[in-house]
Amino acid sequence: MPTLSKPQLIEPKSPWGAAFDQIYLGLCRDRVSILTALGFYAEHDLPPPEENSDTIPTTDEAGQLRQIASALTVAAAASATMPAGVLAATLLKVSKNPDLFFPRELPAPVEWAMACDYQRGDELPGTHWRDVWGDQVAAFPGQIEQPTGLNIAKAARAALVSLQKKRKAGRKYNRADQILADQLGEIIRRSGQSVRRRRQPIMRQGKLVYVEGGPVYDFLELVLKPLRAYLRQEQLAPVTTETIVRLITNDFPAS
Repeated sequence: MPTLSKPQLIEPKSPWGAAFDQIYLGLCRDRVSILTALGFYAEHDLPPPEENSDTIPTTDEAGQLRQIASALTVAAAASATMPAGVLAATLLKVSKNPDLFFPRELPAPVEWAMACDYQRGDELPGTHWRDVWGDQVAAFPGQIEQPTGLNIAKAARAALVSLQKKRKAGRKYNRADQILADQLGEIIRRSGQSVRRRRQPIMRQGKLVYVEGGPVYDFLELVLKPLRAYLRQEQLAPVTTETIVRLITNDFPAS
C-alpha cells in the first residue's frame, strides 16, 4: 500500500525577517551600481554618488532597494523544498479547513502555491497573490485585502489541482526563477529600461559561442548576489540568470 503523506501546518522557521535584512544589506553594498543600471539616478536627474558601501541610502534609494529585496525574499522563501505528497496533503487539509491559514503559520511553499491560484472574484488566478502573502511584501505597489475563508479554500483546491497536473506531466522547474522573472521584470519595466534580450559572442576553448548579455542580464547579476549567498547558506536550490532573462524577455526576440 502507498504511504499517505501527512500535512505540514506549521512553518518550522520563518522565511522572512532575517532573510530580508540580509538580502537588503547585500543590495545596499552595491546600491550605486544597481540603481545606475536601473536608471534610477537619471530618472531623478541626479549624478550617481561615489561608490561607498558604508553610506546610508537616501529615502528614495532605500524605497527602490526594498522593492528589489522583497522580490528576492519572496523567491528565497519559495525556494524552500517540500515533498509533493506533503504539499498536496497540506493543501487538501487547508481546503477543508481554511481557518488553518489565518494564524499565518503555514510553510512558505504552501502559501506560495495558494497565492499563485488565489482569486478574489473572476480575475486571473494569482492577480492578487499579495493577499495571501500579506504585509510581508507590502514594499510592492498594490492594495492588499484580507482574504476570506471561502477564497482561501478555493485557492487551496485550485493549487491542489495544479499540483496534481504538474506531477502527472512530470514537470520540474525552479519556482524561484519564475517569481524573480515576474517581480524583477515588473520593476525593470516600471523603470523604463529595455527588456530586450541580447546574446553576445565570446571565444570559448577556441570556438565562437553566443551567451546571454545586455542590460537585463547585467542588472540581474548585480541584484542576485545577496540572494545567491542566502540560498547557499540555507542549502537551497540556486537560481539561474539565463533562465530568468529568458522568462522576462519571452515576448522579445534576441538581438
